Amino acid sequence: MLLTLWFGLLAGLLSSFVSAEANAVYQDPDTGLVFSSNYQLYKVDRGITFRIAIPTDVQSYTSYDAVVQVVVPNDVGWAGIAWAGSMPRNPLLVAWRNSQNQVVLSSRWATGHVPPQTYTGAQYTLFKTGTKSNSTHWQFTALCKGCTSWNTDTGATRYLSPRGGNRLAFAYSPNKPSNVNSATSTIPIHDVFGYWQHDFTQATNRDWATVVERLTV
Repeated sequence: MLLTLWFGLLAGLLSSFVSAEANAVYQDPDTGLVFSSNYQLYKVDRGITFRIAIPTDVQSYTSYDAVVQVVVPNDVGWAGIAWAGSMPRNPLLVAWRNSQNQVVLSSRWATGHVPPQTYTGAQYTLFKTGTKSNSTHWQFTALCKGCTSWNTDTGATRYLSPRGGNRLAFAYSPNKPSNVNSATSTIPIHDVFGYWQHDFTQATNRDWATVVERLTV
């Protein structure tokens, strides 16, 4: 009884932590991009950093490219982002490290609270610059095409606003996918999830085309 109560209190504490971290502007010295950055806890004392960069002068209700950068502690088996702030029916990015300690990015889509399947509507290009690891963390930086708009069940198109906040969500598991060397591998269920409002206004980059072209070479 007491143990059940303790776990319930801990879950509530984590939930409040993961939704409480504020946006910050981060100038990345490696890529040269300006990111809007959020730090989301998956344990009481440990979290994952999620950063978004977009072009300047993007019009509302249009699809546009985005760069995502994520900094992950080494005890994370996989980490994921839901671009609409919930698991079902929107582009999902799931990331982990393979047997050679290289980052694997997997584009997914879930029709509900079920294992997500491969999704071809969003494509990720991993940058060598901005992707690295050390004794405590691993980091990846990737260009995404198809993350800021998608078709809903009704046939309408959903867009992320380039101005103001968009609700994003994350999920985490300490366990790795069944086949770490395959981007289509089955992934274990998440242990923790959370969501936040990510300020895209702070994520704009005037030299977008030049910087992205350099990074994709």
